[in-house]
Order: sequence, then C-alpha cells, then structure tokens
Amino acid sequence: MKLYYAPASSYSQRVLIALYEKNAIFKSIEVDLFNPEVRARYIQSNPFAKIPALETEDGKVIFEACIIIEYLDLYCRREPRLLPKDQYLALEVRKLERIIDLYINGGRQVLFDDTQRPVAARGGKEVVKARRLVETACVLLNERLQHHTWLAGDEFSLADCTAAPTLTYLRMVYSYKHLPRLMNYVQRLESRPSVALVQRDGYEQMMRMLAMLPHPLGLVALNS
Repeated sequence: MKLYYAPASSYSQRVLIALYEKNAIFKSIEVDLFNPEVRARYIQSNPFAKIPALETEDGKVIFEACIIIEYLDLYCRREPRLLPKDQYLALEVRKLERIIDLYINGGRQVLFDDTQRPVAARGGKEVVKARRLVETACVLLNERLQHHTWLAGDEFSLADCTAAPTLTYLRMVYSYKHLPRLMNYVQRLESRPSVALVQRDGYEQMMRMLAMLPHPLGLVALNS
C-alpha cells in the first residue's frame, strides 16, 4: 500500500495513527500540494486534490480519512479493530467521528481563520457560532469520558484516531482546560506510541507553516 500524505495534516495523521495501530506495511509518500507539478500529478489519483489518499495493492485509490481507516479494518484484520464488530457500537463510533470532524475540527478552522484577520474584523457571527459548537462538542466528549478510557469505551477506535490530531490542534485557538476529563484523555492519546510518532513527525512542518503566517499564533499552544 502507498499513503499519499502531508505530515502536518490532521487528516493524514488520523490515517497514519490507524496504520501504526494495525502494524500495517505501507510506503508513505509526502505530497506538496503547493507545488504545481506535484499537484497536477496527484490530481490524476485524487481529482479533489485533497490528502490523504491510499493506493491499495491492487491499484485502487481510496480517499477520505474515515473511509481509508474503515478499509484498513477490512484489509488488516489484526487488533485493534478501529470500527467495532458490534453494529450499534460501530454506529456510535461513526457518530463520534462526525461530531469531532464537523463541529470541533470544522469550528477550529473557523476560529483559526479568524486569527488571521485584522483585529477589528474578528469575532463575526460565524466565529461566535463556531465557538459555541466547539464548546458543545467538547463538553459532550468530556461527559462521555466519565466512564470510558477511550471515546467509545475501553478499546481504541476510529473516533480516537480522529480526536488525537484534532484536539491537539484545537489548543492553538481554544482552551479546554476547564474540562478535566478531556484534558486527561488528550494526555492519554499523546502518550500512545502511534499518536506520539505521528505528532512528532508533523510538528516540524506545522511550525514552519505557522512561522509563515501574517498573524502568527503563539507556538506554545501546541505544547500547552
């Protein structure tokens, strides 16, 4: 298998975590979508020009991070199962993945974009809405963790693959220190070998990207 990815991409990181969890054999190919020639070649595989994409051993190309991870559960049958066999629990995992992606990651992007505007132009209605959705979703996760080690229970899952990079990057624009169970959960995530490896590899690229911004964020946010 070949994974086309970018180290700092939260979507790439989700898939890399799953690959390492599965001890899958794969070749990673870094893609610079800002390079016109690289982008033109990559579009031949993924017409949406988004990363990551997984090329299977029979030449098929799969994109969308959650779909790639579900494929890995079918292809690499060794534990852990990232999508539970129990159908109702599997639905719960998919629901959690959607909450994290749509409301936390989507809201994080809106909040981040707001930091790149002039101060006088910040804080519009869409930003207020995004912050509310982020807070609602984080509170929901914090409540779930009252009785669970991982989001869906005692087993690491697709939902945790999604949460790891999302909640790490969220700290750049939103603090959830008032949610202690969520804070402890993120510490568990970042201590897990698959997550630690992926985040270490993505950290340098992220720092370079932040340094190029017109309104740089405090770089300590990723470590706080």
